[in-house]
Amino acid sequence: MMRNNILYRALTFALLILAAVRSTAQTITSNLILRDGWRMQSATVVRDGGAVVSEAGYKVAGWYEVSVPTTIIGGLLSNKVYAFDPFYAMNFEKLKDPKLDSTWWFRTTFMPPADWKDKDLVLKLHGINYKANVWLNGVLIADSNRVMNPMRIIELNITKNFRPGVSNVLALEIRRPINPQKRGGDLAIDYADWIHYPPDYNAGILNDVEINAYNRVGVSYPLVTTHFDYPSLDVAHLTVDVLVTNYTDQPKDLTVMGKIDGTIDFQKNVHLEAKEMSDVRFSPAEFPQLNVGHPRIWWPWQLGKPELNHLDVVSWYDKTVSNVISEDFGIREIRTNFIDTGSRVFVVNGKRILLRGAAWSPDIFQRRSARRQEQEIRLYRDMNMNIIRSEGKLEDDHFYALCDKYGMLVMTGWMCCGAWQYPELWDAAKRASAMASDSSVMLWLRDKASVMVWLNGSDMPPRDTSVERGYLDIEAALKWPNPTISTADASKSRVSGYSGVKMAGPYEWVPPIYWETDSAGKYGGMWSFATEISPGPSIPPYESLVKFIPKDSLWFTSATWKYHCGTMNFGNTDVFNAALQGRYGKATDIRDYLAKAQAQNYEAHRAMMEAYGLHKYHTATGVVQWMGSNPWPGLIWHTYDYYLYPAGTYFGMKKSMEPLHIMYSYAGREVDVTNSLEERRGGLTAEAAVYDLNGSVKWSKKVAVDVEADSVWRGPAVPAIDGLSSTYFLRLQLTDGGGAVRDVNWYWLSAKGDVLDWSKSKWFVTPETGYADYSALQTLGKTTLKLAAGAAVKHGDTTLHEVTLTNTGKVVAFQVHLRALKGKAGDDILPVIFSDNYIELAPGETRKILCKYATEDARGAEADFVVEGWNVVGQK
Repeated sequence: MMRNNILYRALTFALLILAAVRSTAQTITSNLILRDGWRMQSATVVRDGGAVVSEAGYKVAGWYEVSVPTTIIGGLLSNKVYAFDPFYAMNFEKLKDPKLDSTWWFRTTFMPPADWKDKDLVLKLHGINYKANVWLNGVLIADSNRVMNPMRIIELNITKNFRPGVSNVLALEIRRPINPQKRGGDLAIDYADWIHYPPDYNAGILNDVEINAYNRVGVSYPLVTTHFDYPSLDVAHLTVDVLVTNYTDQPKDLTVMGKIDGTIDFQKNVHLEAKEMSDVRFSPAEFPQLNVGHPRIWWPWQLGKPELNHLDVVSWYDKTVSNVISEDFGIREIRTNFIDTGSRVFVVNGKRILLRGAAWSPDIFQRRSARRQEQEIRLYRDMNMNIIRSEGKLEDDHFYALCDKYGMLVMTGWMCCGAWQYPELWDAAKRASAMASDSSVMLWLRDKASVMVWLNGSDMPPRDTSVERGYLDIEAALKWPNPTISTADASKSRVSGYSGVKMAGPYEWVPPIYWETDSAGKYGGMWSFATEISPGPSIPPYESLVKFIPKDSLWFTSATWKYHCGTMNFGNTDVFNAALQGRYGKATDIRDYLAKAQAQNYEAHRAMMEAYGLHKYHTATGVVQWMGSNPWPGLIWHTYDYYLYPAGTYFGMKKSMEPLHIMYSYAGREVDVTNSLEERRGGLTAEAAVYDLNGSVKWSKKVAVDVEADSVWRGPAVPAIDGLSSTYFLRLQLTDGGGAVRDVNWYWLSAKGDVLDWSKSKWFVTPETGYADYSALQTLGKTTLKLAAGAAVKHGDTTLHEVTLTNTGKVVAFQVHLRALKGKAGDDILPVIFSDNYIELAPGETRKILCKYATEDARGAEADFVVEGWNVVGQK
């Protein structure tokens, strides 16, 4: 009885610890993340071996001080080694240095807590690129045959080599990857044709270096899986899994305890053999309290609130807490169904969702900033995107936590094109490394609410079927809770069957009509789930261009211009330029070119997203713009530029994905309304008006609209109109029953249409044999605007303004661009959120634009608003 009372009191104490952990939002896990205080140096400079370098007292004078994560070049940049901006002109070429081909040392010292003396210590290395010899206190604890591949999480028991009570030294001798972009190369980060490769190939430490302390046993990698009794969401059946490890050479008995949201408790006694690692499962059948009534459910933002719950898990051994894992998770269930063999639709908590978003690319030097990550995810969210795709560029925990917070779904998986794509060429070591990487990623990402699907291949299924089977076995064993797909393209896997997605291009400029007229169902038109697709270049505004291209090279024929495009097939903007000059007229100078480029960027990107929205579930189910962000200042494949400047592409995207949206079908020549909301919208009024270049209304129509939830309303066609100018405007407006304007959408159209030559389509482009004629826009009359900016309103760390714009002229104001400057004649406040931009205004029309930015980004200046436009000659 006494023994039972003691055990009861001990377990009660452990549960109190769980409660304390929850109430303070902290974990009591003994761990150190070794982030600051590292030193870095080339082995061409350091002549000593690891046994010497990793001893206390070793002199590191002349070494570069860095924080981890960092690549070699990232570390050199932070130390201001280069007397130039590597992004300016073609300075990137100056980074090439034979030293980058040698091994580099990364060394740090750390003082462990005093109570670690009798602990079992595990060094956790996440993101070593590419191979490393790992030394601790003069001893080689793992060599480069074991420590390789940046996708892996490698855990090393360092208990025997750890020195309690004194400073310890950890030193990694890292070699860069060799030819990751080629068949037979190293399984590292590959950029394919996106950008030029950094000459260090991102060698370094790309994620956290961590030391965990355990009392003989420990828990890690918890997973909460959800199941609902559809169609009801009243009860969530939760299953909790956690990995439990015995770090000793003797069998151990322990208790694993968990708590959800501070109220739902569960525990289980566990026996582990020496060195055993085992999954412990808490099922709702065995633990009825895991059948949670009226749960707080995580939704992608479009369907509801992204509610997060909290889990604490304790390992209890020998009357003490060994460690505690504490993390947020989402109560949600993601499934996928096939509409047909070529199209799959994703279903979240029983509700299907059309997925529209963009791919993610980190900084070219893998420099991560928590603040910038949040800035960029806010930009994705502001564009009304609901999915981010990450191809072979895994981020950090903060990135996924932000996606959880903002309700952004994440599609991720392995890389294309280089060594990852040719598993039939792997030797035994690479194969083992790939399988270990898959295990690492599954354990790491499986409990992220936002991660919705894993791709076991990119441009094709794994060419060696045994590799895909190996991946699938691992994913099943580790209870990956989300769908897996063999590839991002339409190939049929010999192992897992049809993918239900496609990546049939384009990646180059195509006109708006393209997306609705891919009638053969062979290319990038509005059918299936397009996992990567784009109308090509996205030219930044002048204010950004001059930051990386010298003024004497600001033309699309210059070598510097082409250098800042992609590589291989994408090393220029020729297709885009030909369309621009064929459609809008020959560009007379860079300012004229950029005005036309913003209009062309806007219409092309808007049309792509609108087409998928218009044809959703018939059989369009998703589309991912290639890409959303830029890894460096570039001219192609982004929605906002490297400096976070939102221009034509951005606002075309934002307009197209409004949850309640009025639009024009280029193919049907009709006015339609798309509803992405979960409720029916009735009592709406759609208004359409056609304006000629003189500002006269040549046709107008009003019609009542009732549109079902997550549905489309197909409206009347715009008729042929006598006496209309060759280029004209279509203004669309949607108002609700109370008369409030819900959406305004303008189109510029031509009596002459774009003509595509489908017979000459390639994987990245469909050429044109004739262009729409917008050249008359060059003769559009001039107009003036009245601008009235409301007083700044402070809300926490954010500043808000309401800006009123009125067209005081007699013609349509075209491509009106509002800017917020840091005081008179200052630089743009960036990033900045405008409710709308690059807009059109009818004669006499007034629009209110909301502007929002982080107060600190104004750098203490009062925002000064200026307005520009295609035919705007002044503001009052």
